[in-house]
Amino acid sequence: PLPANLAYLQGAVSKSGAVDTKSCVGTSATAVSALDTLKAAWSSVAANAIVSAVRDFEAGLAKGLSKDNAYEFSSASRLHAARMHTYTYLLHRFAAQVEQSPATLRPVLTLLAQLFGAHSAVQHSGEFLQSGFYTGAQVETLKTFVNDACAQVRKDAVPLTDAFGYTDYVVNSPLGRYDGDVYEKYFELVTSLNPQKPIPYFDSLIRPLLERTNESELGPELEFDQE
Repeated sequence: PLPANLAYLQGAVSKSGAVDTKSCVGTSATAVSALDTLKAAWSSVAANAIVSAVRDFEAGLAKGLSKDNAYEFSSASRLHAARMHTYTYLLHRFAAQVEQSPATLRPVLTLLAQLFGAHSAVQHSGEFLQSGFYTGAQVETLKTFVNDACAQVRKDAVPLTDAFGYTDYVVNSPLGRYDGDVYEKYFELVTSLNPQKPIPYFDSLIRPLLERTNESELGPELEFDQE
């Protein structure tokens, strides 16, 4: 049996070890960005990456490499598989928690989960095109959905962030203050980190240039080191 964090492979990989080819049948934003569709999409991509890493490892063994050297031979594909698995696992866990959330919070959390899955898919669109789950047109539809979802989530951004319960002391950011007093506190921070100090050469070199008149075209007398 597969461990819990790889349970999504049960519906993406056949008993023979081959990836079950699946594709998104819808073309609308609602269809391509549905949470179940995104979960299936990421499962397909992760399954492809994992199967590819296994094949690379087996190819290394077939070349006569030791087990350790075969792992090294397939290190690039294994790293890629780990990345795709991480995205997939996070999305599945996110969706599972959304299903258990209070009914009043479920709509905004569902949209947030969709935004995570869709934005990540757009960032790695080549994987979805290669797996055949999404077409180029569907990826473009996902991009549009991401823009629209960002606009919808924006109104809930502050309460969603505050839900983590981090204090200003922990966040330690002038741009994320609870009281919203951003500009004054940011200016205070910049000022404290960059205290004003007298410029040693200002009076001798810069001030004469700034204050000279048309009657005096000669600049300050500069001193040069003589070697």
